[in-house]
Amino acid sequence: MKKVFKIVLLALLLGAGITKTNEVQSQTASVSFSVFYNSLKPYGRWVNHGSYGQVWVSNSRGFTPYSTGGHWAYTDYGWTWVSDYDWGWAPFHYGRWAYEASMGWYWVPGYEWAPAWVAWRNNNDYYGWAPLSPGLNISVGVSFGNSIPYDRWVFAPHRYITSPYVSRYYVPRSKNVTIIKNTTVVNNVTVKNNVHYVAGPRKEDVERVNHIKVQTYKVANSSRPGKTVVNNNTVNVYRPVINNNDKTVVNKTTVNKNSNNTTVNKNSNNNTSVTNKNKSTTVTNNSNNKTTNSKTTTNKQTNKTTNETVNKNPQESKKPASNSSTYNDRKNLQPAAQDSNVAKAKAAQAKQQAQKAKNEVAKKKSNNSHDNNNDRKN
Repeated sequence: MKKVFKIVLLALLLGAGITKTNEVQSQTASVSFSVFYNSLKPYGRWVNHGSYGQVWVSNSRGFTPYSTGGHWAYTDYGWTWVSDYDWGWAPFHYGRWAYEASMGWYWVPGYEWAPAWVAWRNNNDYYGWAPLSPGLNISVGVSFGNSIPYDRWVFAPHRYITSPYVSRYYVPRSKNVTIIKNTTVVNNVTVKNNVHYVAGPRKEDVERVNHIKVQTYKVANSSRPGKTVVNNNTVNVYRPVINNNDKTVVNKTTVNKNSNNTTVNKNSNNNTSVTNKNKSTTVTNNSNNKTTNSKTTTNKQTNKTTNETVNKNPQESKKPASNSSTYNDRKNLQPAAQDSNVAKAKAAQAKQQAQKAKNEVAKKKSNNSHDNNNDRKN
């Protein structure tokens, strides 16, 4: 009994270790481009950029990244951008934003999650932030804040940094040049899950300046794409990732990833749908695995029985099937019946030809005998 107990305890410990490992992998791996492409397509357009390849442009009018349609919340990752857009889970937490006069703001996909990909500045009156463009290293953005154009920065008074309506208090950008000269870089580079990013002003500094208590939220995974939702003590955001074994992981649900054209969706029934160009497959998770495996075993047994029947007695192929696999059985046995009929026809034809040749020989022999008798009489 003690031996059984030790085995069970060991299995539980190993299981816990495997679960923990999977959680760590799902947090540190990268997201699939196909998830970005299919999820963002309804909300904008994908454009082939000469330098960055496929980039995405939002359909929202007057849009500016990390400025319109969102606010800041302090989480266990640092200052996290809470987007009001249905598509905000992706472009504000993965990749970088860039601006060109001919295109406006466009998003370059990236494959590491962060609370926000921005640089920060502050002084005694304002906090400011600006999107980090592609190729701009975190240390460069921190050390040389002026390398970001002045009109890319957003500034707001200290006391409104925690407000859900912070956009109402933005300072006019016409004042940015003056403010930038009187602010310093917030050098708060944070490393979490092997990802480097700027976490923004320290919580203690914000509390000291504003004489308030800043609430710390916990980042939690949403089950599907959509708005980032603040609920009680959590910030719920969709964070799909893939691991290094070429298997897609969506909120700890794993399915095989066959190509870059694979689309991974997760519905409310806990089924993960993997759609390719040529076929569609549904993989059932957790509690439904037994049912799927059972069906697979039944199909294998049916095929085995059919094959044995054909090999043992081909004549039984003419008998009607008595189960639900009648159509498949007939389809499988039909070629054998056709081959048998062809063989019989060939045998009959060969027999007729042999009989015909035999008759000709007999006729020729009869004629020769008749000629010999005539010669004798003469």
